[in-house]
Amino acid sequence: FGIAQALLGDPKLLIVDEPTAGLDPEERYRFHNLLSEIGENVIIILSTHIVDDVRELCSSMAIIDMGKLLLVDDPQNTLCQYNGKIYKKVIEKDELQDYQERFHVVSSRLYLGRMMIHIFSNEQVTGFETIAPDLEDVYFLTINQNRQAEAEEEVA
Repeated sequence: FGIAQALLGDPKLLIVDEPTAGLDPEERYRFHNLLSEIGENVIIILSTHIVDDVRELCSSMAIIDMGKLLLVDDPQNTLCQYNGKIYKKVIEKDELQDYQERFHVVSSRLYLGRMMIHIFSNEQVTGFETIAPDLEDVYFLTINQNRQAEAEEEVA
């Protein structure tokens, strides 16, 4: 209903905030189709934390952290830059610190009582599975690189 109201004035720009949050999968697909159709004639700015929405709907994306613009790019182009450089492994929870010291850990999350870690490496890593990067990997890499650079600036 809100989208219909916003389109009444024939806008050239539409800003939507978390438009698919709380939708079941069927409604989310339906809404994706609607936004895609609208996007053929109207510029749509999509503010969301749901990276699948960005990958599926956006021809350009930005990552902003603490008000600082860190990345602007085409989602597919960004993903291609990380092809063959993201690896995953399931480890025990108490091993996480050791892996963080030895590898560039992009993200970690609980997975069936263990830790699923994603790491970044320019070289093949033994014992890890190479995976296709996703936009969550790009997000964490971008945010972590920025925060590390800021921490190094504070020390200097």
